[in-house]
Parts: sequence; structure tokens; C-alpha cells
Amino acid sequence: MSTSTIAPLLDAIAAALAWLRANDIDAAIVGGVAVAIRGRPRMTKDVDFLALADIDAWPRLVASATAHGLEPRIPDVLDFASTTRVLLMRHTGSGVEIDISLGALPFELALVHAATLVSVAGQELPVARADDLVIMKSLALRPRDIADIEGLLETTPQLDLSHIRRQVEEFAHALDEMDIVGELDRIVEKVRSREP
Repeated sequence: MSTSTIAPLLDAIAAALAWLRANDIDAAIVGGVAVAIRGRPRMTKDVDFLALADIDAWPRLVASATAHGLEPRIPDVLDFASTTRVLLMRHTGSGVEIDISLGALPFELALVHAATLVSVAGQELPVARADDLVIMKSLALRPRDIADIEGLLETTPQLDLSHIRRQVEEFAHALDEMDIVGELDRIVEKVRSREP
């Protein structure tokens, strides 16, 4: 990503992190920005966070957003979050859209607590580990997610593939979608077949 492309994202990330920290909410960067940091650089126009916020804190969190240069993208942001567990926000200064996924599952708690700080353009950003990004991407499996998994596999040889597969298998059982395990296996084999 070029400096002109990444600057608005970094502004939005800084504002969102300040907002979450002011509300004592732990969070990690996930999605395209995290993949671009951990894997192959790639274009993305928005920012995704996984945040650990109790439902009782959501109204206070939204009410404090404007003080940090953020605003809801939709009028009924809390109603939407109550059914999807996602706060749809926007950084007013840059126009960058920010999705705050409100985690509650043990995997999500572990992901946030295992995130590590990565220095990007002078900012220390809490970024999800590559293993956890592969797990998250394996549950979506859109073409962009498949490309992201391939990039993470190619650039992060120390991935714990047995742990990743076990976690994806657990989700597959819970979702009754065992195809995702087979698809992950196919992606891993495809990347391995390209290795020298």
C-alpha cells in the first residue's frame, strides 16, 4: 500500500483505538488491514476490529464516538448491533468505514488477547496473529478470503496448521458446514504444491 493509500486508514485506526481505549475495551485489528500487515500487502478501503465489549457498554461506546472523530454509518446502529454484533462506524476525518465486531466466543476472546503489537508508520497496532486470521478467513471463504489465506500461508511458514485445522473443524461442526474443512485442506495443498 502506498503512503497516500495507507494514511487515511492509519488516521481511522488511531481514532478507533483511542476511542476503544478510552472506554476500556480491548480490541485487535482483523480483516484486510491485518492480512496486509501479516501476509502479502493488498488494497483495502476499510478497517475491521474485533472488540471485547459487554452489551451493556454498547450505548456508552456509541455515545462517546463523536468525541473521537467517529460516527455511526446507519441511524439504528445499536439495533443493528443487537442482531449482528457489529457496530458500523465511520471516521469522519477520512471517511474510512470501520466495522467493530463485538466478540463473545472463547475463540474471539483468545484472538484479542493473543494479538501482538506491530509497528506501522510509527504507530503500535494490536494485530491478530496470522493463525487466527487464517481461521477467520476459513469461515468466510469468499474469493478474497481464499487469496488472503494463500498469502498468509506463503508468507508465514511458522503457522500452526494442526491448530488452525482443529479450530476450523470445531466451527464447521457447530455450523454444520464441514465443507469448509475440506476447502481449507485444498488451499493448504495448493500452496504446498507451489513450494520449491
